[in-house]
Formats: sequence, C-alpha cells, structure tokens
Amino acid sequence: MKSYLIHFFKTHWDALLASAFAFIWIAFYTAHSGIGISPDSVAYLSTANHFSDSFQFTDYNNLPLVNFPLGYPLLLGLVKLVFFTEVITAAPILNSLLLAAVLYTSSYLLLHAKIKNGFFRLLILCLILSSPGILEVYTMLWSETVFILLVLIFIVAFHQYLLTEKKNWLLIAGTIAAITCSIRYVGITLLITGGLLILFYIQFNWRTKLKHIGLLALVGCSLPLLNIIRNKLLTQTIAGVRQSSLKTFQTNLQDFINVLWYWFPNSENDSSTTILIIGVILLFIVIVVLLYRLIQQQFFASDITVLSLFILVYSIFLLFIASVSRFETLSSRLLIPLYIPLVILIAHCFYQWIVAFKRYKKAFMLMIFSTWYVIGANHHYQTHLFNWEGIGYAGIPGYTDDLWRGSSLLQFMKTHYSSYQAPIYSNANDAVFFLANIKANPLPHKDLQQEIDHFLNHQNIYLVWFEYGKNPDLIDDEYIRAHFKQTKEWQFKDGSIFYFTPTNK
Repeated sequence: MKSYLIHFFKTHWDALLASAFAFIWIAFYTAHSGIGISPDSVAYLSTANHFSDSFQFTDYNNLPLVNFPLGYPLLLGLVKLVFFTEVITAAPILNSLLLAAVLYTSSYLLLHAKIKNGFFRLLILCLILSSPGILEVYTMLWSETVFILLVLIFIVAFHQYLLTEKKNWLLIAGTIAAITCSIRYVGITLLITGGLLILFYIQFNWRTKLKHIGLLALVGCSLPLLNIIRNKLLTQTIAGVRQSSLKTFQTNLQDFINVLWYWFPNSENDSSTTILIIGVILLFIVIVVLLYRLIQQQFFASDITVLSLFILVYSIFLLFIASVSRFETLSSRLLIPLYIPLVILIAHCFYQWIVAFKRYKKAFMLMIFSTWYVIGANHHYQTHLFNWEGIGYAGIPGYTDDLWRGSSLLQFMKTHYSSYQAPIYSNANDAVFFLANIKANPLPHKDLQQEIDHFLNHQNIYLVWFEYGKNPDLIDDEYIRAHFKQTKEWQFKDGSIFYFTPTNK
C-alpha cells in the first residue's frame, strides 16, 4: 500500500498540486455569499431536500421533477442524508472534490496522451483550473459539475476497452454512460460516440461490432429509459413540456462562436473574425487528428481518438437540438464539457511536435506554445479581474448574491404573505421559494394555451413581478392587465406586487 501511494504521488503530483489550488480557489470565490444558485439550482436543491426528507422526487412546486433527470438531485439528497448537513452548506466542499477528481482524470488522460513531462502537465492543469468557464460551473450548484467528470471517466474507460477489446470495460463504459444520462439527458452523446468508435474499429468484424454496439446501447440506455418511463407515467411527457426552437442553426452557431470568444484569447478590435478563425483552426485540428487515426488504425485505440470524436459529436448534437427544441442560449455552461477535451487535444499536439522536432524547430515550437500559453493565461486573468468586480462585493451572481438576498420586495412578502387569499404568481417563482420560503406559481408560457386557460380561470391573483426576472417565453404584466383589473400595487426598488381582480366584460 505504501509503495502504491509513493508511486501515485510521484506519477500524479501535478494533479495533487492543482487540486490544492482548486480547493483554495473555490473557497475564495464562495467566501462572500456561498455557492451560486440559479433557477435550475433551486429545482435541484428542493428535490434533493424532498428526497432526503420523504424519499420523493418533487420540486419546489410539489410537482414531479421531469425537466431534469433525477441523478444530480439524488446525489445531493444522499450528501444530506449521509453527512447530516444542508446541501447548500456542503456544496462548496462537494464541488471542490469533484473539481479535484476532474483535474486528476485530466492528468491521467494527459499522461496516456504520451505527455510524460510532469511540469508540462501541471501547466495544462493550471490552464484548465484557471478557465473562467470551468470556475463558473464549479462555483454554482449545477449538474455540470458531475457531468464533466463522468465524461472524462467514460473516455478513460472506453480507451481501455479499445486497448483490451474486453467486454468488461465495455460494460463499465456503458454503465458510466447510463449514469451520465441520468445527470443530464445530453449524456446520450457518449453512447453515440461509443457506437461510432466501435463502428470505425476495423479489428472487429461486423457481427462483433453489432453485438458490442447493442450491449453498449442496452446498458447505457437503462437508467435514462427508466427515468423517461417514470416521467411519462406521472406527467404524460417524456422530459417535461418542450417547445419548438425560435432560433435558427446560424444563430446557434453564432452563440457557439461567442462561447469560444469567452474561452479563448481574442482581439478586442475584431473579436468575431478572430474567434471564427480560432474555431475553424480547432475544427481542423479535431478532424485531421481523427481522420489520421481512422486511416492509421494502429493509432486508433487512443484516448485522443475518443476525445476528438466526442468533441465532434457533442458539438453537432447541441447545435442540432438547439435548433429544434427551445432552451436557454448555447452558453459556456452548456458547452463546457468540450473545454477540457479541446485543451487536452491542443496540449497533445503541441507536446508531440516539441518532442518530435530537433534544434531550431523545437525551439520555434516551444516559443509558439509559450506564446499561446501566456496569451491564454492573461486572457483568463483579465476575465477573472472583470468578474471579480461584481463577485468581490456582491457574491456569485444568482439568488445568493447581495442583490437578491437584500430584495425589499421579498422582505415585505415574508411578513405579509399569510394574509394573501388569492393564488400568488411570479415571473421568478423559484426566487420567491428559495429566498422567502413561499410557494408561488410560475406564469404560463405564451404559446401554451392550456396553461393560459388555467391561469385565466382564477378570479383574483397576486402578481410578484421582479424587474430583473423577465422571461420572454412567459406572459408579461401587459397581457395580465388586458384580462384582469389591477386594484392594488406595492412598489419596491426591485419590482412590484400587484393584486388583480376580474375585468368587467
């Protein structure tokens, strides 16, 4: 055991050092207001609390959680049950542990990508750790904290499967994919990636390929299929109400490019053109690396092959699904599973070129890498400097920052809501629940007539309207005024409370 630990420390000292930095960094960012909370976080948190208290998967509306898979709320609920502490208190430590595991797995992948120099690996891990996109995720109560780790573990497991061609590694990879899908539905991209890798692997005949793909699909779809069946039985929907997308493929592609602008250095004078060029270069590298390994099958069984194909599959899948189904803008949060695979791929290419070249070419390549690294580190520093202007004095943006916690509207509701006889509606009902512990109904969606009809059946309603909680998908106060008569209003700095009665028709 002692010799194993010594070997582990010698091999992965870079990951241990980077992990120590991760704990310090997350503690520093969450010191003011704790872990960041978004509307999705409220759903996760309330479901986790309901599970730990009564073993029910219901959200803050006391309705079955169907918009999200159950995996992440289950994990949070188990943390509360096992450690006898509130989830929101344990979250910074949980996220620090998850980020440390991500850094270790990244170090493992870098090592198996033939990057033997520990100092070089440490530089790459520090670049990953200092990424504003990575730090944004791990200072929030988001399921991506687990999803990123599971993606990297799947890559490790599938790499071992390609090396050994053993079914037990395929079963492990399929199980990881199933768990990943129970964290986020987009985990289906792991099954697609695995299926394509088996299909392209010429060492297998067609009969073996079909058997292994079937086995991967059977195991990988088990947990998400159970989740979907539960959703269908409880709500008659597969994953909640899903509306058609209002954005075109071109618009989503522009959003994708904007995320690259956030991740990688850019020219302030012509950022769109610069990032478009960076995007094309990254796509070119991914495709060239993948095609080379497809043609030269002796190099196919590599973690770089799995990383490259996952980058393509995940990118194409999200661009497609965002063009047919409506959800939030393609943001850094949604695309962040791509960041570490991209960085590892770039690091692999640089390192192999540096090792392969001699004398002047080696010095030239080292200069290019050093320049790229310094520019990237400076970009991270400037982004953190900008973000810290708000985080330093108000906390991480979300329902735990000073702006929301100091809401005069919510303070008023805490002392007066018991006198409200009519239903309460809000354009940020999750904030009302999280900060005031008051159940408020969500406003109906503009294009869902069934929700609107139910809303209009009320005789009287209270509307809690936040100025910074507007949602273009929901009906607004003007629509409500067209169907109800306002009789009372309480105004506050951050919004208003209205009391509406039926109009005289």
